Amino acid sequence: MELSGYLEAQRIRRELPNETQEERVIKRQAHLNLLVRQAEFYKLSDTPDYRQAKRWLLDAIKMEKHHPIANYRLGYILYREREYEQAAYHLKIAVDGTRTDILSDTQLILANTFLVNCGVAITREALQKLEDLESQIEGDIDQTRIDRYRAEMIVQDEYVLDRIYYRKISAGRETIINEETFHETKPEKDELLLKSSDDGKMLYVAGQSSDMLNQHMFLTLVLLNQSMFQTYPVLQSALSELSGQDITYDHMRQLIRRIRERFGKLNLIEAKAVMLPESSRSVQGFRIHPNWTVTILCRADDFISK
Repeated sequence: MELSGYLEAQRIRRELPNETQEERVIKRQAHLNLLVRQAEFYKLSDTPDYRQAKRWLLDAIKMEKHHPIANYRLGYILYREREYEQAAYHLKIAVDGTRTDILSDTQLILANTFLVNCGVAITREALQKLEDLESQIEGDIDQTRIDRYRAEMIVQDEYVLDRIYYRKISAGRETIINEETFHETKPEKDELLLKSSDDGKMLYVAGQSSDMLNQHMFLTLVLLNQSMFQTYPVLQSALSELSGQDITYDHMRQLIRRIRERFGKLNLIEAKAVMLPESSRSVQGFRIHPNWTVTILCRADDFISK
């Protein structure tokens, strides 16, 4: 199984040698999407590599300075690294969007939240410098004037900065939760609780010990959380998109088999023969068994659903 980035980039460059203007736009957009996908692969892998993720996102931004998703994801990484001024710069670009490309509603809420937090952090640093200056300055200062402007400071609380945001995806709805709720959430009866964080990707079931999942198993369970049965090719394509890797048909089949064997007693996956719309033959389809409800908890910027 090869990384998709380099190979697909080479393929895109070889295709359409005599392309029209419209074809050039399509090829350029495909390349941009590839760069963002590849960054997501490094960010979401079992051993996240934020340095590589930033490199791919910067390549995307070189191609399109105001690309909302690339700026949003780069801003989030910089925010995590406490590079607040740079993070605010990219998050503001992401929030503004372009005529043809904007953030989703959830991403807009999060981007604005991180912008506020960046402002609080920058304010805190400035306040510390102000206190240091006041303690160092000798001689006369206009204390009355200083006190008047100090009273105009908008933000002096730091509690906002200390909140880490997560997403909760359940029954087709997304909500934003804080770190405390993330860690305290336990599975209900007949509920599969999937958690993704810096500590790894876990599956929780009431009355059972937790199970650590690799990236592909975790994302496969996420993709199977559908009312419709998903075939191997559909899952293969979707997992390639989410993971940033080229997933082969055989690898997809092995993933389904391993999950069914590993969690056989739980009966997680329901299989059924489904008819392909373009032919009269039937193929196997899969989904999470309807006896289970599924709740997904992940970091705010995880590319879990599209």
